[in-house]
Amino acid sequence: MASNLFKKYIWLTDTIHRYGPITLAEIRSRWLRSTLYDGRPLARRTFHTHREQIEELFDITISCDERTNRYYIANREDLNSRNITNWLLDSFAVSQTLREASTLHDRILVEEIPSARSFLPELLDAMRENRQVVVTYQPFTGDEAFDLLLRPLFVKLRERRWYLYADKPNNPKIKLYALDRMTNVRTTDERFTPPEDLDPAGYLAEAYGVAVYDDIHPCTIHVRVTGDGVKYLRTLPLHASQREIETREKDAIFEFRVAPTPEFYQAMLNCHCNFEVLSPLSVRNEIRHIVNRIESLYTQDCRKVIFLDFDGVMNTERHIAALREAGQPVSDRYGYLFDPEAVYNLRRIIDATGAAVVISSSWRFEGEERMEALWRERALPGLLLGMTGQQPHPDNGPAIAGEKAGAAKGEEIHGWLKEHASQPYSYVIFDDDADFRPEQQPHFIQTDPHTGITRADAERAINILNSHD
Repeated sequence: MASNLFKKYIWLTDTIHRYGPITLAEIRSRWLRSTLYDGRPLARRTFHTHREQIEELFDITISCDERTNRYYIANREDLNSRNITNWLLDSFAVSQTLREASTLHDRILVEEIPSARSFLPELLDAMRENRQVVVTYQPFTGDEAFDLLLRPLFVKLRERRWYLYADKPNNPKIKLYALDRMTNVRTTDERFTPPEDLDPAGYLAEAYGVAVYDDIHPCTIHVRVTGDGVKYLRTLPLHASQREIETREKDAIFEFRVAPTPEFYQAMLNCHCNFEVLSPLSVRNEIRHIVNRIESLYTQDCRKVIFLDFDGVMNTERHIAALREAGQPVSDRYGYLFDPEAVYNLRRIIDATGAAVVISSSWRFEGEERMEALWRERALPGLLLGMTGQQPHPDNGPAIAGEKAGAAKGEEIHGWLKEHASQPYSYVIFDDDADFRPEQQPHFIQTDPHTGITRADAERAINILNSHD
């Protein structure tokens, strides 16, 4: 019942906002055609009661011009500064339009906001009553959820996610929590008094996106925009501080007063080649570094390649023996655990050369998806670029000792380089089997199965991979 009444308030506000000045008779006529119409006409007394409630809830004054008996929004100009009121009206208007166009349901596509269906109502109730909440939170980093006692202060919707800004009873620092990472919300009986100087709009005024960082301070940023990007920014500003300070025939200069957060850099990159940060130099250089890192993923990686075996290279006899002696597991769902020393030396090679990894181990027969999951779950270094030929041995298993396994790998490595690597390229092969093609021998580093990749092996690999630099 309360939900329907609330919808009626928004319907009445939206109707007068869109069609006013409007008479009560015209409002009644539109009510009869509304999808909210419940068979009861809009009585004059009900209309005036709604007016009073709308002013109390939304601070929107519906006045009547006594000369024409037409109703209008008296403080219409103020609506532009009330984000929540505008959002409610816009959302309702879209919702009503979609209801009235129900026959077009399969031709109207909208984005869902999953978090709005979870804990938003509970949090809004707690905010209204100034009650503390216990939130069970599951961040993207970390395996276990944990409970937080919070004082909910305000919320914000951005890019299909609702965010809660809250502090703790013993810590007044405001922090950010995404609703879609909450697994439970429980409202407590404990009340709190919001800070007297709480100003959500002011708190986020110079932030880009949703986060405020203690170590990233606002600055004035100038961006040169070309092509259609100019029209894009004029119709949909990136930030409230945006100003067009110079307009030319083929481009324009825009100014922002904003903190250059990761979200800001992401926005710049989303705009592709139409946007160029001019100043300050620190922001321009950071954009350059990001672009260079992205470029390295698609260029350098194919020119410097590490062909990597696992058994006797990454998992070692000494590490397995040490785990068994300590009574610890020697494997996970993928196979034997890798020796941390071998992983460290592989990381040294990648850090020094920018090389990417191609798996040549027989583990690759378990499939690309499984190998990518292994790389991710074991937090292995560098970019996993791919795998060599994935056809298993004719007996449906990997080749075994004495069957020229190394020679078969050598042919697969030769084929991979021919198909994928761009000239000039350099590569190394890590394996505990020495039987590779003659021309591959200068690139081959044979490991001792007891120790895997050693520091000396890493130094040699770095020299080979950087030989063309």
